[in-house]
Amino acid sequence: MGTWQDIFAAKIADMHLTESWILQEDNSLQVHVLKPGWKEIVQRRVFGRFQCSQCFHEWSSAKVHILFHMRWSRSRGRGMVRMRAFRQACRRCPEPQLEEPKFSEDTMKRLLHNLVLKILKYFYHLPIQPSDFLEVVVDAPVVGPHDSARCEGCQLGVCSESRLAPALDAWEPLTDADKARTHRTLKRQGMRPCATPTHHPSPFNSNFLWKRCCCIGSSLLCVLAALLFVLLYFTRK
Repeated sequence: MGTWQDIFAAKIADMHLTESWILQEDNSLQVHVLKPGWKEIVQRRVFGRFQCSQCFHEWSSAKVHILFHMRWSRSRGRGMVRMRAFRQACRRCPEPQLEEPKFSEDTMKRLLHNLVLKILKYFYHLPIQPSDFLEVVVDAPVVGPHDSARCEGCQLGVCSESRLAPALDAWEPLTDADKARTHRTLKRQGMRPCATPTHHPSPFNSNFLWKRCCCIGSSLLCVLAALLFVLLYFTRK
């Protein structure tokens, strides 16, 4: 847990937040079971590695779910994040134990980057852009189907819910005024604005516009040809 806490502290410092934020592990967290004032994030389908503590068998899974509960106390000027990574059991042992997943440092950085952005949105009311979030990608191939019988997330209904429930947040594109307001708010609170990646036009959109222009041009030529024919016909008479 120490690596998680170190990366989280670095991400908080990068945003120049003056309030103290603490990250703690809590395996008693339940999805959609929140005390007043707490917010929830479920990061689904994270790639993790496991090792059995009995037979030392190793396996990987791309369906590890991580639950975050977070709260900010305005009176104390302090924030708290509680985290639970759902475990899995070894399929080779007759009486296996639930094992904790392990993640690469890059995966942890991406997860905590997105977590801090959600903190800025929920508790500091900053309009974060969808492009500011980092995609959590699988960094190794996974062989075989997901073992639901030995997955803690499946037993608690988190995995099945991920197939039925919509995305946790619905993001709308920001206008130029929203972007300007975001930068002003970040500057006023002493935080740096998130960098916005450069967007390139899609080749599909370019081809579509070109075909549309060709169709319009052809239609105009047909109309002009018809008018010219009518004009010549009545002129000869």
